[in-house]
Amino acid sequence: MGKKRGSRFVEEQRKKKRQDQDALLSVGIANLANNVQEGLAESDQETDQSANWEDEEQEYELKPRSLKNEVKDYNALPIKRGGKIERVVKKVESENESESEEEIEEDDEQDKKSNPTEGQLNDENEEDEEEEPDTEEKIMLLKEEIADLVEKLMEEPEENINMLSRLLRMAQSKNPNTSRFSLLALVPAFKTIIPGYRIRPLSDHEKAEKVSKDIQKLRNFEQTLIINYKNYIDLLTELAKNTKNDHLMAQFAVKAACELSASFSHFNYRSDCLLIIIRRVCKPSPKNDSVFSDCIKTLEVLLNEDDAGDISFDIIRLLSKTLRSRKFKVDESVINVFLSANILNDYDPNASEEEKAEKIKLKKKDRVHLSKKERKARKERKEIEEEMRKAELAVSAEEREKFQAEILKMLLKVYLDILRENSERLIASVLEGLARIGHMANFDLLGDFLEVIREIIRNIQTDEKGIGHSESRHVLLGIVTAFALVSNHSQYKVQVDLSSFVDSLYSILYQVSFDADIEFSHKTLRLADPLSNDFKKPSVNVSTKIELLLKALENVFFKSKNGSKVRALAFSKRLTMCLLNTPEKSSIAIIKFMEKLMSRYSEIGGLFSTEDRVANGRFLMDSDVPTRANSEAATVWETLLLENHYSPAIAKGAKKLLARSKEA
Repeated sequence: MGKKRGSRFVEEQRKKKRQDQDALLSVGIANLANNVQEGLAESDQETDQSANWEDEEQEYELKPRSLKNEVKDYNALPIKRGGKIERVVKKVESENESESEEEIEEDDEQDKKSNPTEGQLNDENEEDEEEEPDTEEKIMLLKEEIADLVEKLMEEPEENINMLSRLLRMAQSKNPNTSRFSLLALVPAFKTIIPGYRIRPLSDHEKAEKVSKDIQKLRNFEQTLIINYKNYIDLLTELAKNTKNDHLMAQFAVKAACELSASFSHFNYRSDCLLIIIRRVCKPSPKNDSVFSDCIKTLEVLLNEDDAGDISFDIIRLLSKTLRSRKFKVDESVINVFLSANILNDYDPNASEEEKAEKIKLKKKDRVHLSKKERKARKERKEIEEEMRKAELAVSAEEREKFQAEILKMLLKVYLDILRENSERLIASVLEGLARIGHMANFDLLGDFLEVIREIIRNIQTDEKGIGHSESRHVLLGIVTAFALVSNHSQYKVQVDLSSFVDSLYSILYQVSFDADIEFSHKTLRLADPLSNDFKKPSVNVSTKIELLLKALENVFFKSKNGSKVRALAFSKRLTMCLLNTPEKSSIAIIKFMEKLMSRYSEIGGLFSTEDRVANGRFLMDSDVPTRANSEAATVWETLLLENHYSPAIAKGAKKLLARSKEA
């Protein structure tokens, strides 16, 4: 009975399908003819198989079925275009018809997940970022994902080097959290996996030769690492430039560049990484820049710890080029970076070739006698050591000396250009640097430097505002620098007239004595003014003003031929007048200098007494030229006041000066 009922039901279904198909044909849908034929063929197969059905399968046959090509319409979310809201109606085919397409799409999605490309990853990230904002849970998952990638990369870098490319793609994401966390996570990752040597590109011969699996694996790791490292530095460069749109990411990029430069100064693309830092510090107003001090500190540490000269050469070359492009409109601390160059401390540009050869070669009597076989072995050993040195990028003594010469040349040229630019903010730093390395300057540059320094001092003295405390320091630095430049070229037996510098020193003695901070430098613990909005760093770098004053006096009277009896008398009278104003330690130092000066010029003793002494005219106290002040008519009476000074050391020194004058 069950079989008969099933066969009847099948026949009724066949009739119904034929009627529907005839109705469709009558309407004019001819393109469904193939589907109709397939349906007839399937129905014929069903009739053939229906005879073998069992009773258990009849219930499935009696269930209602959905027809093919059944289309349903549904309303999607409205879209706003041009200020108007449009309704969206979409059509969905039946599950049976789109079953094959869905399977293909699922397979494609699985392939994309298993082998994602860069475009697919970026598209997926952008869709997620645009649709939903980051929640706290998503941020935690993102941090865990990045930490997992970095951990795998650190544990087995050669096996998981592809994780580096994935982190780099995440750092380029438009999502700020994704890019920020990935950007910062790459720094410790690079610190772990970057080797201690410089990676060089493979030659064509090396690429063509057959190597073992381990060597091929190492080469793959090195090439992937260097490509991703270059892309990372390029990304940092772009982010560091984009300070207006996203200043926070620019700060992160500069911090990452500082860490990479400090840790991998030996690695590839060192100049590109240093350029990020140098561009950041060479800004007109870095007061509000939170990473400015970090950049300055990084450059100073690199210059101070560099013993070979190659790092210092790159920093000074890039910095001098950037300074000229910015027309020297930078902060004073940028120029002070040059003072940290440790490579020039043991450099002697005037040393002869014989003296240089003696430092390298051994004396003949100290050489050990070697046989012919031993000499051949030593020669081979030297060749191997030379190859190892090149592989390790070690700098030889000759290369180090070349770096020193180039660094000195660049520094002197930058200093001369800044002095010609007459930048008030940078004059003190430049003069401080010239005072340290001025004795190494070439004789050809001597005239240019002296003329520029003389012009700077003249402009300060003729200024209508007068000479302030900072201006007096500039004058002292200029005088000390001028004498330092000339003192090194005494072997040429060329007399250089420095009378203008001596007159400038004599004219500013009063201003220096009135300075309350004459004994302080920037290293002295001083509190900032609480009423001031910003703390102005003093222009002092190494020496205090009293140290510069004593150094200038020493150069005039004891280290050059510019001292004379008339100048000694004039300076002695004005220095004793300054003793009434200077602090205790400065007064003691000036008294010691006057004792030394009196031992060289005995005529100074006559200033302390009027007995047995005939003078023409009177002493011109207001004259700023010592040779025109008629100092022979002067009388030193200030020691009588100094004998009652509150400091016992100063009172004792004044009495000692008076007693020594009587002996003279």
